[in-house]
Amino acid sequence: MDRFLIYSSKILVVFFLLGCSCTPTPSPDIKVEGIQPIWSTKLPGKAGIYNYGLIGLPVFNGKILFHSTYFTNIDAEDNRVHALDMETGEIEWTFPERYKKENSMFFSGVPYLYNEYIVTKMPKFGNTLPYDQLICINMNTGKEVWSKAFSESDSYNVNFDHIVGKNSEFYFFQQTNTNAILYKCDVLSGDTLRLIDIATTFPNNYCRTTSEIILCENSENNKDYVFIGGLESKIENTDEYNLYLYKINITDKTIDDKIIIFKSPDYDFPINHNILVHSKIVFTCGRISSCYNIATNTIDWTYKSTESYNYMTNQVVVNNDIVFLYGDNRYVGLDAQTGKKLYQGDIQCGNADAFNGYVYVIGRDAKLYILDIKTGKTLHRIICPEEYTTNTGFNTYCKPQVYGNKLYVFGNYHAYCYDAVPKEQ
Repeated sequence: MDRFLIYSSKILVVFFLLGCSCTPTPSPDIKVEGIQPIWSTKLPGKAGIYNYGLIGLPVFNGKILFHSTYFTNIDAEDNRVHALDMETGEIEWTFPERYKKENSMFFSGVPYLYNEYIVTKMPKFGNTLPYDQLICINMNTGKEVWSKAFSESDSYNVNFDHIVGKNSEFYFFQQTNTNAILYKCDVLSGDTLRLIDIATTFPNNYCRTTSEIILCENSENNKDYVFIGGLESKIENTDEYNLYLYKINITDKTIDDKIIIFKSPDYDFPINHNILVHSKIVFTCGRISSCYNIATNTIDWTYKSTESYNYMTNQVVVNNDIVFLYGDNRYVGLDAQTGKKLYQGDIQCGNADAFNGYVYVIGRDAKLYILDIKTGKTLHRIICPEEYTTNTGFNTYCKPQVYGNKLYVFGNYHAYCYDAVPKEQ
């Protein structure tokens, strides 16, 4: 009997040990170094894993949109947007609700929000999306309102799929194999009008837009304008081209001016980025940054870096009368009125935005830096919680966004909310 009890005890021990080895034990809570998020939300798939997603993280009625991507195979991907409660991070809806390979989405660029309707332009993407599309989504319900597809011949690649608008009308560019076309569309109906083709200057016969589109209202003459950077060349020799800032009168449907910027672009870079600041446009072109005065039709100042190509700062944000330039290995602060260099730093910048006197920089090291825009001094360095679980950090494609006193960013797997001006912990 004793031998039977001993044998039974051994069997129980074996089963107990097997049960322990098969049942995972919960890992202890991982303490993130320094500043903690207010909330974090795991998104389906990967949040903006390789493309910009919806730049600016649109907000409506207490909801903020985040973008996620999950590759399903070599030719298809699950690409969707999620509306999160800004206070709690809870996912309120996802569009589309289910991924369908035959109806692939590809969210990109800057959308336009009018009341509860958001419109975004989706570029062609491989075999799954052979043409550009527009899609309108109701921000309250997360349901599609309408969609529109363009022909393949009008769906050549452009650098920026950005939309600008006024009231219920919005504007965007389409690209053919030879020229750029400005369209106007109605948010509510989806009705689209081909507004104007950009005509090249002889002997050039090829035109391409190269920067964000800017909408500018002129109250003095009751006319609205759009500005966009572009290049013109001969089709047979696209290595030699002229750079322009186009001023397009959308009220009269005319090109009022083609401001020639450079005949010999810096390191073969066209106008990369531009931003409207009151009645001026600050734009970048390789190692060169300039300020164009709309009222006087003149270039107020030009800043040119004398450093090597690797230290080029061809991305730009402006806040508190400071032009903040950034690139892969450097950032530079300029006086917005004079273009005078005020400071520089060596953070390897992936993306950035500026609000209320602060610059929020996603570094190439996947950390988040908060800088004083007046001095360039680093005030905070935030480590993404994903570094401790998946060995990833803040996604370098993330464009930080501040609403009220909260900062919203994403990593490869999560959406995060922080205090916009955090206190070190």
